[in-house]
Amino acid sequence: FEQKHRNWKIGTLDAIDSSRRGSLCKRIQNMIFSRYLFLALFIPASTLGSPEADLFHRHNQSAYLALRSSSVSSQNEAQNRQRRRRKFTRNKSYNEAKNRLPDDPRGCTLYGAPSSIPDSGLGMYTTVSPSNDEAIGLPEIGISLIDPSIGRALLANYPWSGEQLVGNTLEAKKTEGLIPSLGMLANSHLGLKSCKIDLGKGGSSIFKGFGGGQSRMHWGPIPWEVDEPGRGASSEYYNVYFQVTDAKKLKIPDGMSNGATEIFVDYGEEWFAWRERNGAFSGMIPFEKHFIRADAMIKRFVEENEYLILANILENERDQQRLEKSLQQKENQLLSPMKKDDLKALLNNKYQLLLDESTKEDPKIAYVLPPVDQIHNLIDVGLSTARYSVPNSLQSTSWLDAHGFCMDNMRMGRSTIPQAGMGAFAVRSMPEGSIVATTPVVTLYQDLLKVAKESKNRDVNDLQLLINYCFGHPNTTLLMFPYSSTIHFINHGATNTNDQAGNDSTSTNAMLRWSHSEYHASELLEKSLQEMQELQKTGLMIDIVATRNISIGEEILIDYGNDWVEKWDEHLVHWEECSNDNVPSPSALMRLNNDQSSILRTRSEQNSMPYPSHVQTVCYFSKHHDYDDSEGILRWQFTTTTEMYPCSILARESFRNDQSQLDKSDTHLYMVHVIIDDSTDAYVVNVPRYGIFFAEKAYQSNQLLKCGFRRFISLADDMVPESWKKQ
Repeated sequence: FEQKHRNWKIGTLDAIDSSRRGSLCKRIQNMIFSRYLFLALFIPASTLGSPEADLFHRHNQSAYLALRSSSVSSQNEAQNRQRRRRKFTRNKSYNEAKNRLPDDPRGCTLYGAPSSIPDSGLGMYTTVSPSNDEAIGLPEIGISLIDPSIGRALLANYPWSGEQLVGNTLEAKKTEGLIPSLGMLANSHLGLKSCKIDLGKGGSSIFKGFGGGQSRMHWGPIPWEVDEPGRGASSEYYNVYFQVTDAKKLKIPDGMSNGATEIFVDYGEEWFAWRERNGAFSGMIPFEKHFIRADAMIKRFVEENEYLILANILENERDQQRLEKSLQQKENQLLSPMKKDDLKALLNNKYQLLLDESTKEDPKIAYVLPPVDQIHNLIDVGLSTARYSVPNSLQSTSWLDAHGFCMDNMRMGRSTIPQAGMGAFAVRSMPEGSIVATTPVVTLYQDLLKVAKESKNRDVNDLQLLINYCFGHPNTTLLMFPYSSTIHFINHGATNTNDQAGNDSTSTNAMLRWSHSEYHASELLEKSLQEMQELQKTGLMIDIVATRNISIGEEILIDYGNDWVEKWDEHLVHWEECSNDNVPSPSALMRLNNDQSSILRTRSEQNSMPYPSHVQTVCYFSKHHDYDDSEGILRWQFTTTTEMYPCSILARESFRNDQSQLDKSDTHLYMVHVIIDDSTDAYVVNVPRYGIFFAEKAYQSNQLLKCGFRRFISLADDMVPESWKKQ
C-alpha cells in the first residue's frame, strides 16, 4: 500500500488532482457553514457556565451524605418501613385509575394491558395518534450488557443488538442493550409494526443526544470527574426514544371515541426468521410482504364479488339496500332470485380459487387470509388482514382502565437531589395509597450478571451494570429487573424528614409491594429458588405505591434499603484509593471532542506526541461507500451518526478557506485506515474533521470501571418468600 501511495505525505494531498481541489474547497465551505450553524443552535449549556454541570452524577458522595445526615438509627428506619408497608398492603382496593386527583384533564395516554396477540402476555397501548417521525412513549434508559453470557435464561429474550445504543459497539468486543418499556414490554407484529428505536440519524454532531437521538454522558457536554464515586454506577445511555415509522397503523378509527391502539415495535424480520428456523414458533410466521400481498388480493376479490358477499351476510334492511345497489351496479339482476344456499356455494367456489392462487404464490399469503364466512369482519377493519389477525388491538380506554395499568404517571427530568442527575417526576397528582406505577419484572439469578472471562481478563468490573437496576435481597440469589416506563429513573430518598408536615422533597414518598393486579402471578411466590432460576416466563409484577399525597411535578423517591446504603458507604471508603489508582480521566476525552478546530495528529506524529492511552480515534463510515479508484481506496461520504468504527489517521491536507466569513483558519481533510472488524478494513480519503471523533478504547469506558459501584435495590424482608432464600 505504501509503495502504491507513497505520494501521500503529511501536509500534502497530491493524490487529489487539481481539477478536484476546487470542487473539494466548495464542499468544505458548505461543510463548515453547516457545522458552525449547528454549533450556534445547539451549543452545550455547560460551555456557558451552567451551574448544573454535574448532571447525572447519580451517587454523589456529598449529596448522599447530606441526605443521611439527619437519619435515625438503622433499627428505627426498618421499623418505619415495616409500619408503612403494613398500612399500604393490608387493603387491596387501591387503584390508580380511580384515585387520581382532579388535575388530570387528559388522563392516561400510555397503558400496559393484555396484548391482542394470543399467548403473548402484556402489551402496550396508546390513546394518542402521532404522526410519522414523532416520538412515541416516554424517553427511557438503555442498559448495556458487555460480553454477555446469559445463555438460555429468560432474560436472553429481551436484549437488542449493541448498535441500538449509539456507540455501544465501541465499548467491547460484543455488546447488547436492554431498553425497558417499548423495548421490552411492547410486542411486535410484522403486519402492524409502527415504530422503531430512534438512533438520532438526523444529527451530524458527534455528541449523542443532539439531533433527537440518544445521549451518552461522557460524549455529551457533562464529563465525569475522576474523583466522583458515582462514576461507572449509572448507565450513560438515556433519552432513548422510539420513533413512529407508520402512523396509519397507530391511527385510532374516527368513529371510535375514547379509543386506544396497541403499539407494535419493529423487532426486525430476522428476529422472527431465526426463531421460525429454530422451531421456536409453531406454525408459519407471515412477514410484512405477505400481509401487503394478501390485502391487495382480498381487496380485488371484494370489489369483484361485493354482491355475493352482501347476499351471504344479509342481516338487516341496510344490508338489503346495499345488496340492491350492488346488483344495480353490476347489472346482474338475474342473481336476485337465486336461493341463499346457491349464492353461498358460488361465493365459496370463487373464494377457493383465490386461496388456491395465493397458496401457489406463497403459502404464507393464504395463511393470513380469513375463512370465507369471516370476510365481513375483514371489511369492518378496512380490509386489513393484519388488523383482522388481532382485532383486539383496538380497545376503549374504559377497558384499559379496568384491565390495564397506566404507564405515564411519571416522566424523566433533572433530579431535585443535588447532583443526583436524572429523576422520575409525577405527571399528575396522586393521593396517598394510589399506584404511582406498576411494572412486570424479569427474574434472573446473580451469576448471570458476572462478566465473561474474556472481559474479566482485562481488569474490568466483575459485575454487569444491570445489577444496579434490579430488585433483590441479601438472603437470595434471585434478582428481578423491572421493565415498565420510567421506573429506572426513581432515586433513593431519605427515610425520615426534617419538617413536621412530612413533605421534604428529599424524603421517600413511595414504596414497593407485590402488585394487586389480576395479572400478577402470585403463585410464583410459592416456587423454590431453583424453580424461579429456571423460569422461562414472566408473571411477577410490582406496584410502586404513594405513601403520602404527591403533587404534580414532585420527584418520586423510594427507599433503596439499609443493605444498599451500607454497601454505598463501603464503596465511599474504598473509592478514594481507587480513584487515585491511575484511573483514566474522562475530562481529557471531553476536551479532545469539544475542540473541533484542532488539527488531528497522524499516526506517525503520535509516536512523539501521543493522545491519552485510553482513547482512540473513531470515524463515521458506511461500508456501502463508492470506490474512489481501482486500487480499493474509498471516498468518504456523510453517513448516519450510528455507523462508526475505530480508525487511525494516516495523512492530512490543509486548505486555506479564504472565502468563508465564518472561519479564517485552515480546514483539513484526512486519509484514514478504518477497522470494521477482525477481518475487514478500509482505506478512506477526504474525511473532514467532523467525521472523526475520540472515544474510549474497548474496555476502558466508565461502565467497566473496576471499582465502579455495584449493588441491587433491596426489597423489604416481607416481600421475599422463605422458599427463595439461600439455604
